[in-house]
Order: sequence, then C-alpha cells, then structure tokens
Amino acid sequence: MNCLLCESPKTSAFAVKMNPACDYFHCVQCDLIFMDTNMRMLPEEEKIRYDLHQNQDSSGYRQFLQPLIHDIQNYSSKVSKPLSKLKILDYGCGPTAFLSKLLLEYSNDTINYDPFYFPDKHTLQATYDVITSTEVWEHFCNPRKEIARMAKLLKNFGLLAIMTASHPGVGPFHNWQYRRDMTHVVFFSEITMKWISDHFNFDLVKAQTPYWIFQKRA
Repeated sequence: MNCLLCESPKTSAFAVKMNPACDYFHCVQCDLIFMDTNMRMLPEEEKIRYDLHQNQDSSGYRQFLQPLIHDIQNYSSKVSKPLSKLKILDYGCGPTAFLSKLLLEYSNDTINYDPFYFPDKHTLQATYDVITSTEVWEHFCNPRKEIARMAKLLKNFGLLAIMTASHPGVGPFHNWQYRRDMTHVVFFSEITMKWISDHFNFDLVKAQTPYWIFQKRA
C-alpha cells in the first residue's frame, strides 16, 4: 500500500499482536505509520467514541494546552498584532471546542471547524493568521488531503500549531499506549514533520512532541 502522506510505494506492513491487535504500515520515505485502511472504524462508530471525549475545563487540561497558547502569544508579538485581532481557526475542535473557550479569555473570537460537531464548510472558504489542530492529526484518514487543505487556508507567514504525539518507532510502537485508541489511525515522527514542512512550504519552527509549530513561507 502506498503511503497515505507522501504516496511512496516504499511501505512495509507489520502486525501488532498486543491488545488491541491491528495491522499497520510504515513508510520508509517519510516515517509515517498508519493503520491498514481495512481495519478502520466506520464514521458512525468513530462518532460514538468521540462523544465520550469530553475535554472539560480542568487545571490539568489547561496546563496541557498552555504551551500552544504561549506559542500563539509569541507569534502575536512577533507580527505586532494583538492576539485579539488574529484570525484563528481551530481545525477539529471537537464537541466542547475547549481551546476556543480558552482563547476567548484572551479576547480572541476563534472560529471552529469539526466534521462531526461544527461542520459548517463556510469556515473553509476564508484564510487565517493561525490554525490550531490539537489531538486531531492522529485521526486523519487522509492526512495528505487534510494538511493540504490547512496549508491553503493559512495566510503567508501564518502559524500552524499542532498537538499530536510523535511515534517511538516500529519496535516500541507495539506497546505504545497512544496507538491503543482505535480512532488513532495515523502517526507522525519528527522525520515526518520535516517532510511535511518541505512538501507543504512550511518552516518547522518547533518540534517538541506533542507540540509542533509550522510557519508558512511566502
């Protein structure tokens, strides 16, 4: 099977026997690991699982998101534009859109998009200073298409702020807790993120898993 991101035919199949057992592919070119497409959940099954992911307000979750907020604040200062004036899209915001609520405390009226919970595609016809996507990329069935869409929505020199855990390599992957969620179908590494930055005209300005910051080149 060709890689779902770089489309290289140089992928190797491997089976994870540990519960939950599942089949995966590893791309030699971009280091992506992805679930065998025949083993994915149906969209309606995914939705049931996502309904259980209620990211409620808590000090722990706020602390988890704070590095991303800090990066947006730094970007705001760098471009001499108040955070309240930045046009921000939260791509894959989930049912609670919690990041948007957090950014509202900084007077930013963040726009939300989520294919299940905020499916208004008019939001995908504008361009943005900042696009956030937290705990989302691991759910992408078509990562190449989704990332290309975000690249198109981002203004030149805009910020793409991602949160997803870097995979530890094929060997440790078998016992990696992050892959046990069966809605997690694609996994990136720093090598993968560097491939993304080169292919989609980004600079990778932060690579500290699970925090990844890209800036779009002109």
